[in-house]
Amino acid sequence: MMRRFVERLLRFVLCAYLVASIIALLLAILRLLRSCLRDRPRRPDQPELPAETGFVPEHAIRQADPLVYSQQWLISQGLAVTWQNPDFRIEEAAVPGVAAPSWDLHPDTDYRVYVNVWNGSGSAPAVGVGVEVGYIDFGIGGVLVPVGTTAVDLPVKGAAGTPAVAAVDWHTPSTPGHYCLQARLIWPHDAEPGNNLGQHNVDVKPFNSPTARFVVPVRNTGRWPIAVRLAVDGYELPALEPCPPQDREPKDKREAARARHAPQRHELGDEWQVDLDGVDEGRIQLDPGETRQVQVALTAPDGFTGRRAINVQGWDGHRLVGGVTLIGEGAS
Repeated sequence: MMRRFVERLLRFVLCAYLVASIIALLLAILRLLRSCLRDRPRRPDQPELPAETGFVPEHAIRQADPLVYSQQWLISQGLAVTWQNPDFRIEEAAVPGVAAPSWDLHPDTDYRVYVNVWNGSGSAPAVGVGVEVGYIDFGIGGVLVPVGTTAVDLPVKGAAGTPAVAAVDWHTPSTPGHYCLQARLIWPHDAEPGNNLGQHNVDVKPFNSPTARFVVPVRNTGRWPIAVRLAVDGYELPALEPCPPQDREPKDKREAARARHAPQRHELGDEWQVDLDGVDEGRIQLDPGETRQVQVALTAPDGFTGRRAINVQGWDGHRLVGGVTLIGEGAS
C-alpha cells in the first residue's frame, strides 16, 4: 500500500516538474522576444516606441515624388512662372500627332490631352499614379469642370520612361469658348504633394499697329468679397542650358537656378507698355460670384517683330487666385 502511494506521488511530482519546465521555457521565449523589440536601435532624439510597434529605419524608407510644372508650388519657392505649361499638349483626335493650340479649340470636338508626369525621387518609383484632368473657362479664377481620370506608372528620376505621359480624351463643350486646362496628380505617399497641380492658361493675339489686345475675365467664386491685385511680369521659360560639371555642389546648382528664375530678373522693360483698362491702381473689388472683364493692351516698341509673352496674375492678399499668359505675335 505504501509502495503504491509513493509511486503515484513520484509520477505526480515528475508531471508537475515537466509542466512547470514547459511554462518556464515559454515565458523565457516571450521575454526574449519582448526584449528584442524593446531594445531595437534608435537615434538619441527619437522617442522610444512601445514594444508592440513595428519600426522601419529611415534608411529603408523610399517615397516617390510625382510632379508636374506647378505654378503654385514654384511661386511658393519664390520663383517666376509662366502659365504656358510645358507639360501639357493637346491634339485633335482626327489629326493625331499634330499639336492643337489651346486658345483656338473647336466646339463640340474630340481632343486628347497629354500631360507629362515627372518623378522628383531618384530612388522610389510609383505604380498607378492618378492623373485628374479638368478645365476652367479662360481667365483668373473659376470653377473646375472634370474631364477625365487616368493613371501612369512612374519610374525613378532619370530612368528610361520618364516623363510618363498621361492621356485623357476630352470632348469640348458645344458652346464656343476659351479654356484653362488643369491636371492634378494623386499619390497617397507623396514626398512633396505641393507640386501636384499644374495649369495651362494661354491666349495669343496679333500685334496691330503695334498693340495686341486681350480680354481676361477675373472671377470671384468664393462666398466673400475679395480685392484682387493684378501683377504683370515678362517671365518666359528660358532655353535649357548645358548640364553643369558633375563636381559642382548641389547647393550651388540650386542657387544658380533660383537666380536665373527670380521674378525680379523678368520685369518688363520700359520699352513695353501694358494697360489694364478699368483697373484702379491694379486692384479689382469683386463681390461673391462676380466676374469682371479686364481689357489688357500690350504695346510693343517700334519695329518689334516676333513673339512676346507677359503673365498676369491675380492675388487676394497672399492667396494666388490664378493667372494667364498672354502672347503678342508680330510679323517675323
